[in-house]
Amino acid sequence: MSLHLQKLLEITQILATRPTLTYLTQFLSNNHCVSGEVSRVYFGRILSNKKIRVEAAHGFKDDECRVGKEFPVESTRPSGRSIIENRIIQETYSEDYYKKYPVLKKDPIEHPWISQVTIPINENYILQLGRYSKFVEGDDYFYLNLQSLLQIYFSRIGKVSIEVGDLHGKPLTSRQKEIAELMRQGMTNEAIADHIGYSASLVKQETMIIFSKLGIAGRKDLTQNKVG
Repeated sequence: MSLHLQKLLEITQILATRPTLTYLTQFLSNNHCVSGEVSRVYFGRILSNKKIRVEAAHGFKDDECRVGKEFPVESTRPSGRSIIENRIIQETYSEDYYKKYPVLKKDPIEHPWISQVTIPINENYILQLGRYSKFVEGDDYFYLNLQSLLQIYFSRIGKVSIEVGDLHGKPLTSRQKEIAELMRQGMTNEAIADHIGYSASLVKQETMIIFSKLGIAGRKDLTQNKVG
């Protein structure tokens, strides 16, 4: 089974439980990318006054993207362009990004993503994912299928609790190995975030995944576990 297909299967299983939007946002942030890296994710609601309101977000600093924040639907933003053109927009971070979307240049992201995907779900919702890895072959079809799955989810959205899957024994990604080593050196989550270009909330989430994969309770147990 390909990694893309495996990820779609995992997402399908989660969506079948009708998770809360907050949980789904966290799950996609931690699990959707085939590279194994975490990503910044937000769901936005398209309002009647031609604005987008953030309904759920994960991996951002509060001043970057917080629940309740509103911004206009306009072609000078990838979110607005995706809505107006009704298509998935994939972008790679570069200087040309701000030439294409000059309105964003006045408020640049402190730790830029490497690639970004904006998905119009239906007339009411949009999803944006800021990834810390490059696009790979198969991503196009993966996001088209993700769009279809989310259209079904948003047509019957509900709220139920769900049990997180067991990660114990699964290998660490290269970034998780780096974070584990920095924790061994005594660095705080905030210091690690500055060092690797993540937000502190993403580092915290990564540490939880690291502990689960290694089967340990916390930082003090790291010295007894070799990462590699």
